[in-house]
Amino acid sequence: MSTHASVQRNRVLTLIRSYYPNLSATDRKIADYIIQAPVKTAAQSISDLAAAVGVSTATISRFVKRISFNSFRDFSRELTAAQPAEPAATAFQDVEKQATFKGIARSTFNSIQSSLDQTSQVMTEADLKQAVHLLLHAKTIAFYGLGGSAVAALDGYHKFVRTGINCSHNADYDMQLMQAAQMTDQDVAVVISHTGRNQQTLQIMATLEAQKVPVIALTSFGNSPLAKASTVAFISVAEEINYRSEGLTSLIAQMSIIDSLFLMTAVHGNIEMAASLGRVRETISATRTDW
Repeated sequence: MSTHASVQRNRVLTLIRSYYPNLSATDRKIADYIIQAPVKTAAQSISDLAAAVGVSTATISRFVKRISFNSFRDFSRELTAAQPAEPAATAFQDVEKQATFKGIARSTFNSIQSSLDQTSQVMTEADLKQAVHLLLHAKTIAFYGLGGSAVAALDGYHKFVRTGINCSHNADYDMQLMQAAQMTDQDVAVVISHTGRNQQTLQIMATLEAQKVPVIALTSFGNSPLAKASTVAFISVAEEINYRSEGLTSLIAQMSIIDSLFLMTAVHGNIEMAASLGRVRETISATRTDW
């Protein structure tokens, strides 16, 4: 199988894809080269890569830092360690190519699984630790999301309200703005947006910034305005295929990130949080009918 056919879906390539829409023309030239030849790139020095792309070594150094690596050495090490994954053409096969309903379902599940795998790969221990620390010490956790992202915001509220930490959520945009204006630096906002460029979401973000509120962002684009302005950002990897926007796959990845943060917060919570979780579990159990 050729190198191009077995393009590796590792953390490096996932990050490049996340940052790609907002890269400069020069940076896209570097990104395109790496995507087309990841194995070759992994074996090259910074000078070799610069010469192959036709840019300076300083440009390469700035590029790897722009996509979240501390140095070219860190970038090269991760690319070298990458394992080949299922070809993109198989993982994200268009549904019209499927002859059966079962085939369409299998294609859908495969693309979702690949999205979740990649989302997991790009999360770092440092980011998770920072986010959980913020959540555990928040007076109030507020969840913000509009459109499709409102579903993930509601899911986050539904999960975290069980912890006993004061939580807030409202689906209305004006109410979200008012809610943001009342928050302080002792609170935490979880802001969710697939593109990270929605104007209303960015207005909410500006309000939170003015109040000096720490922000945990969930977005599919690492260099989006939302990600850049946040305290810590998590990338929800998504792929777009015919009949389904990438936003749907992103939503599932976002909800999985929220589930992970909830479990980490619950595991590292105090006795009062454990008691709160227990009370909620017992209360919900009482509403269910026995067989």
